[in-house]
Amino acid sequence: MNDPWMPFLAAAVALLLLVFLQRWIHAHLHGVSLLLTGRAELALVVYAVILFPGVLLHEASHWLSATLLGVRTGSVSLLPRRQPDGTLQLGYVEYYRGRTLDPLRESLIGGAPLIAGTAIILLIGYRVFGVTNLAEAVQAGDINALAGAMGELLATPAFALWLYLLFAVANAMLPSKSDRHAWPAFLLWLAGLTVVVAFATRGNAVFNNLAGPVATFFGYIAVALYIAIAVDILFMALIAAAEWLLSRARGMSVVYGGQVNEQ
Repeated sequence: MNDPWMPFLAAAVALLLLVFLQRWIHAHLHGVSLLLTGRAELALVVYAVILFPGVLLHEASHWLSATLLGVRTGSVSLLPRRQPDGTLQLGYVEYYRGRTLDPLRESLIGGAPLIAGTAIILLIGYRVFGVTNLAEAVQAGDINALAGAMGELLATPAFALWLYLLFAVANAMLPSKSDRHAWPAFLLWLAGLTVVVAFATRGNAVFNNLAGPVATFFGYIAVALYIAIAVDILFMALIAAAEWLLSRARGMSVVYGGQVNEQ
């Protein structure tokens, strides 16, 4: 297996894992809100407020990308509402799918929250938490350096606030079902273009020059996704503990179905 493929595979695996983690978090965070309030509609408000920074970034990304790409937008909402099929919608941006809206632009609009969320996670990870030092310590296997890096991480000013922002962004940045509307056509177009380019440039400097930047790009995506996974695992433990304590205190538990929450 060629090395240039490794960042892409790492990002793909991380994305799939993050999808499963987000499903669990959305369901159980809503469950904790329900146990805490005892009222379904109030629980929805609490649940939405917790994820509000991420929802705001999600919808702002849709609106900004649509505007920059020349697509007319309609109403915007950041208020949660329950859909007829039982799913929870935390917000939405309307844009008009006319005949001139091609799969490429629609896919970019739908994928904008993932791009923006990845950028924010990398920015917080590198600029605020300094994960570079932690990664180097883990790679070197130096216990003292690892302890020092962890100490620096925990000593970050407003550590809890930044950690919460990472959590909110990570759990609202994945594209919803409606966001993925044009992805099949776009991915088919992209796959065809990739095959043509790879065939036309095989064995020459053009292909070799492209491989490095593409691998770097997917490498950064993978780093952001694995930071999100680490944060999610931490918050999953906190959510599970809160749910257990509230269930014991109220003498009831939440029964979960298979519904999916959309941004």
